[in-house]
Amino acid sequence: MTVTCVIPVYNGARYLGEALDSVLDQGVDGLEVVVVDDGSTDDTPSVLDGYGDRLRVIRQDNAGPAAARNRGVEAAGGAFVCFQDADDLWAPGRLQRQLAVFEELPDTDLCLGLVQNFWMPELEAEARTYAGTPFAHPAPGFIFPALVARREVFEQVGAIDPTLRVGEDNDWFLRAREAGLVEHVVPEVILRRRLHENNLTRRDLASREALLRNMKASLDRRRAGGSS
Repeated sequence: MTVTCVIPVYNGARYLGEALDSVLDQGVDGLEVVVVDDGSTDDTPSVLDGYGDRLRVIRQDNAGPAAARNRGVEAAGGAFVCFQDADDLWAPGRLQRQLAVFEELPDTDLCLGLVQNFWMPELEAEARTYAGTPFAHPAPGFIFPALVARREVFEQVGAIDPTLRVGEDNDWFLRAREAGLVEHVVPEVILRRRLHENNLTRRDLASREALLRNMKASLDRRRAGGSS
């Protein structure tokens, strides 16, 4: 199988090397890694240069993560597409496990897995607050870094909405379900999601409002599609 991993990055030098290594160490033949540098002004270009031809780097003016992912998907040469964020970590063997699902269950269009959040030291107080709650335990991750999908899925569902700065992932997954695509979730942790001081928008009111807007839009589309 040939697979393309798309990695959008904007000023992500701090954790980028760890994120890249967790992808490149998967041991999967035919893996293409496309990094879209979304106008970084920090040391991101230097980090990427250190990987040489192990990466395919696309640089563009800052347009947001959705636009960067779309750019990567457009450039993807693999039969399957997956994603990584510049601060997360793939679990060892994650890609092999998910690709095996497509062989075991040939009708699968997209495959996800469990996501485990982990906190950096600067958020120690927050980590204690969430200890023992569902947010601290593995859960199915309907987010792009947890996804492996057939390349043609992006033609069926359409592009990630570049007008959304938050909630673009749940909007896309809602549209995938509306399209009747077959999804499978492997019951094991495939992604470790790093929580740090620069991604606090994960708990923003804006994120919650975006989720509600996307769910309403999905419901409206379903109602419109069912009307005569």
